Amino acid sequence: MSNGLSVVLVHRSERERAGLKAAFEALPNVQVAGERSDLRAGIALAHQVRPAILVLELAAPVDDTLAAAGQYKLDHPDVAIFLCTDVFDPDTLLRAMRAGATEVLRRPLDRGALSTAVERVSALTARKQGGGARRHVFTVFSNKGGQGVSTIATNLALSLRGAGREVALVDFDYQSGDVAFLLGLSPRRSLGDVIAAPHIDSASVQDALTKHESGLFVLAQPEQLDRVDGLTGPQVGTVLEILGSTFEIVVIDAPHVFNEISLEVFDRSSSVLLVAEPSVPSVRAARRSLDLFQKLNYLALPDRVRLLMNRRSDSSAITAVQLEETLGVPVFATVSNDYAAVSQAINMGRPLCGGSIPEGRAGRDLAALARQLVPVESSNGAAAEAAAPAKRPGRMRLFGRG
Repeated sequence: MSNGLSVVLVHRSERERAGLKAAFEALPNVQVAGERSDLRAGIALAHQVRPAILVLELAAPVDDTLAAAGQYKLDHPDVAIFLCTDVFDPDTLLRAMRAGATEVLRRPLDRGALSTAVERVSALTARKQGGGARRHVFTVFSNKGGQGVSTIATNLALSLRGAGREVALVDFDYQSGDVAFLLGLSPRRSLGDVIAAPHIDSASVQDALTKHESGLFVLAQPEQLDRVDGLTGPQVGTVLEILGSTFEIVVIDAPHVFNEISLEVFDRSSSVLLVAEPSVPSVRAARRSLDLFQKLNYLALPDRVRLLMNRRSDSSAITAVQLEETLGVPVFATVSNDYAAVSQAINMGRPLCGGSIPEGRAGRDLAALARQLVPVESSNGAAAEAAAPAKRPGRMRLFGRG
């Protein structure tokens, strides 16, 4: 690790704290900056020290610990929170993850796992401090099917690759993933081969990637979907860590549900592109997603969740202004309703953004979206973000809050 990491330990047991302190300080460039036995005192110390890693004992009352962890993460988004616990029930672990926990340390302490976890924190810290090129993970998501998520993810990845960047496209839509088909690919290896490997490492992930003619690398879903049965959040996290360390940009086609896998994806995303189309059912689904993102503290960070309006047209019953008013968040970008071009692209396995010039209005909008997300450096900032439509009086409210 090139940068030193500070750690604050909060644990009621003096013996456990001593063991944790010894384990952390045995790692290179790690310094325990303080320790406390009381949760409130430990959080107060962490506010003063601002450690890279905050270690909390997940002890009764669990709700108090998780609330303290969630609030501290909200105040200090860059911190890595490690929880020490003997409680392994799925509900508690899911709540811990939602509170912002990065790792769970179990007894007896696995020093190898601890070292790996600290290395991940060190790499992320170095990246945020300018260690190497800035990397991005963009997740395209809707909790309602049929919103064009796969089409958007595929063409967005191609547009980002078109600027000469190293880009990977990952299909985590394990129920209906078809990004390979949209690209006209027939992969011989897939995500199924990764999770079937004895150990998920860089070699197994790299071996499962398929290279598109554009230079885009694709991790596809297998044709036999039962090959990804049993896919877990930790497996997804490992895959994304490996791809994030290899590629400048990772684009994810996410599953249309909130579960262990999608939460793992969201936690590791630079930005989630929440897709909604101009229809009442779609807007209702988007509002439910935003409510959950709010509970997960994702909306506390600017641009962590961005609203993308798909299939926009001048004749839409719902305008971008009405969508903003109803959902309470700005529309980051819109994609035109271009049924003929999109349908032809899907049926032929020829993406809209596969050539030097994007096809149709939707293709041009997706290329513009790529420039908004990652402006081309040579433009010297000239790539302007799409202006939000001006607010007008007399807006129609689609449905009330609550």
